[in-house]
Amino acid sequence: MEQIGRYQILGELGRGATGVVYRAQDPAIGRIIAVKTIRLSDFTDTTERERLRERLFREAQSAGILSHPNIVTIYDIAEENGLAYIFMECVDGPPLEKVMGGAEPMSGSAALAILRQTATALDYAHKKGIVHRDIKPANILIHEGPIAKITDFGVAKILSQQMTQSGVMMGTPNYMSPEQVQGHPVDGRADQFSLAVIAYEILTGEKPFLAEQLPALLFRIVREDPVAPQRLNPTIGPRIEEVLRKALSKSANDRYPNCLDFVNELDAACHASPGWHPMPRASAQNLPTFAGPVPDPSPNPAVKEPEPLPAAPPLPPPPQLLSQEPERSNPVLKSLVWMLVGIGLVGLVLFGAQKYLFNRNAEPAPASADASPQAPAPPTDSASKPSPVGQTRPSEEAANPQTPAPPAPQVTQPETATPAPQTSVTAPPPPKPPQREVAPPPVTPAPKPGVAQSVQFITEPPGAQVTVDGNANCKAPCIMPLSPGRHALNVQLSGYRPYPKVISVPQDSDVFLQLSKAAGTLSVTSNPPGASIQIDGTAQSKQTPALFDLPPGSYRIRVSRNGAFLDFEVQVRDGEFINKRVDF
Repeated sequence: MEQIGRYQILGELGRGATGVVYRAQDPAIGRIIAVKTIRLSDFTDTTERERLRERLFREAQSAGILSHPNIVTIYDIAEENGLAYIFMECVDGPPLEKVMGGAEPMSGSAALAILRQTATALDYAHKKGIVHRDIKPANILIHEGPIAKITDFGVAKILSQQMTQSGVMMGTPNYMSPEQVQGHPVDGRADQFSLAVIAYEILTGEKPFLAEQLPALLFRIVREDPVAPQRLNPTIGPRIEEVLRKALSKSANDRYPNCLDFVNELDAACHASPGWHPMPRASAQNLPTFAGPVPDPSPNPAVKEPEPLPAAPPLPPPPQLLSQEPERSNPVLKSLVWMLVGIGLVGLVLFGAQKYLFNRNAEPAPASADASPQAPAPPTDSASKPSPVGQTRPSEEAANPQTPAPPAPQVTQPETATPAPQTSVTAPPPPKPPQREVAPPPVTPAPKPGVAQSVQFITEPPGAQVTVDGNANCKAPCIMPLSPGRHALNVQLSGYRPYPKVISVPQDSDVFLQLSKAAGTLSVTSNPPGASIQIDGTAQSKQTPALFDLPPGSYRIRVSRNGAFLDFEVQVRDGEFINKRVDF
């Protein structure tokens, strides 16, 4: 594609879940713009095509009425030959997603500045009746300065027009608020929750809610609290933790009145914690932006079966987050529910078998007493049998029938009732129940607290230095004994990006880590375009505009066109986005 309308395409800026973003130039005034496209004709389903078309035009309508220095400006919108276009301001800078993924964490002052600018823009949009509903690092662009600019109002909801159906969940799962997950009405405090997730991730390097499967992730967002930030970043003070906990409250009513109040409190808490600093980001990936139906939160009969299990009462039924009817419930959840039911039944069978075997083992005491009825004359024989069971029998034997008053009822019963059945039925049973209750079952499946568990670490490529909790370390592949619980893991290998991660022992007994090479991005543009590029004297096949992913280091760049050239040097750092423009 070389031209869209009157706009000349200069290159591709990026690709998203629903379209491509191009860098273009308006020849009338020479302004560089970004063009977001969606090929609607690729969607054969009429309903889906109309939904995407509505979403694209809603993005333009939502952002078009917003005029704020921290919100990307929308210039125009068009549709032609099955293609829809949004012409918007072009931001020369990487998304916050790329900045957070760098080898080194951003400075504390830069992080607070980005959060403050984003909060100011969100509060402005909220006063206009617009909730973004998809705040995430990929939708916050960092312009030189740094200046934060919010983009992609594609899932925004104009409250006054009620354009979004009730009961529809939209957004990126890792950053969604509990009310979005449950399909409830949302306001600006939902964006505040998402902004707090970003702040948590900047400060700790970890997302507060993580899971490999979508149902488990949504359940954690709605029901579980995140790991205490101080456990992941010891430089964070308790006041910072309190601010994050309030902004991440499950109920919107428990959060701050607006986004700026949250950032102001966070700023004050950071200044009250000397020596604090953000942590490098972990390598956990985001789930893609999600838009779909959320069921009625009424109880689902399909998940009633686990109720008899002891562990079932504290766990609310996860399927109610995703499905409206049993027949449309997620197959993963169905299998999970039946697995829980199966585990419960097996546990009940094992428990019953254990009690039965324990009772069988306890039977010899009365059986040995039954062997003595044939000789009732010598009472010492019958009294000596139960003596191992109770402590009172030797004293009874010492008392004998000559002193019937002191021993109390235990001595009176065997002396007055001489028949054999009374010695086997009346005397042994009282001591038995205490023996069964005192003796604990010998089965202990769970690991004892404090007992080290062996954890195996494997990296690709091998040879990486594995550090656990800042002190214990080994070179992968290796095995390290770790105590049960959560541990902060950091993996480093020269030429590759650090890999911070949180593991849980004994659940994570084998840890496999795929390392990614350290690289930065160099963007070279020229006016006019079509210039040749050399990197360290080697001619490149790409012409301007062009993007290059380069390992960290220093490079000599030459850009030439029609005999004219310009040389310059660039220093590339891991995760950094460098934009160089040459005018001939």
